[in-house]
Amino acid sequence: MTVMSVSDVYSQASTPKTQENGVMGKDDFLTLLVAQLKHQDPLNPSESTEFTAQLAQFSSLEQLQNIGSTLSGFEVYQSTLNNIQSSGFIGKTVTATGSLFGVNGGNPDPIRFDLTHAADSVYLQIYDNYGSFVTDIQAGSRAAGEQQVQWDGRDANGTTVADGPYTFTIMAMNTDGSIVSANSYTTGVVTGVDYKTGATNLLINDHEVPISSVIRIEETGTPADS
Repeated sequence: MTVMSVSDVYSQASTPKTQENGVMGKDDFLTLLVAQLKHQDPLNPSESTEFTAQLAQFSSLEQLQNIGSTLSGFEVYQSTLNNIQSSGFIGKTVTATGSLFGVNGGNPDPIRFDLTHAADSVYLQIYDNYGSFVTDIQAGSRAAGEQQVQWDGRDANGTTVADGPYTFTIMAMNTDGSIVSANSYTTGVVTGVDYKTGATNLLINDHEVPISSVIRIEETGTPADS
């Protein structure tokens, strides 16, 4: 009687229950090793090398799966830790990439953006939460770098707008007609944190802002918020 390989005894062993993705796990591998053990010749030690090697493979497989389970548990722990830490954003004023800002108590948040180069003319257009045009602002010439414009909270007809979220677009250009690239930013006080989509989103001006887009965190009421 000779030692039979895993492939030889596969058809003789009871069919192992493989995982849903069709990949054999350590239980499947062990089932085949037991079947092979039943068919080997214990009086022929010269043919035990292959079986010993297969036992080593099983041990390696088990260790790898245990490592995978440990890493999976670590990911859950890290995600939970991140969610707990993100609650520290509540009450803070954050700046993130985006074009959202709010009007609260009749006071609009500052409109923030930056320019890659100096611009001779900068125009801002403001839209309400439904995408309807509200007004435009001529911000004049601006140097390169971070900029801040304060809107008076009135629409194109001079009427004070309602509180709520608003968005803005930027057009910056020079007298020769060349366009200057601009990046817009969302600034506001974080009122909550949302996890329902599986990602961490900060609630700012009644809108969700991905935590990954945050570029600055400040204490609310600092000079930068005025």
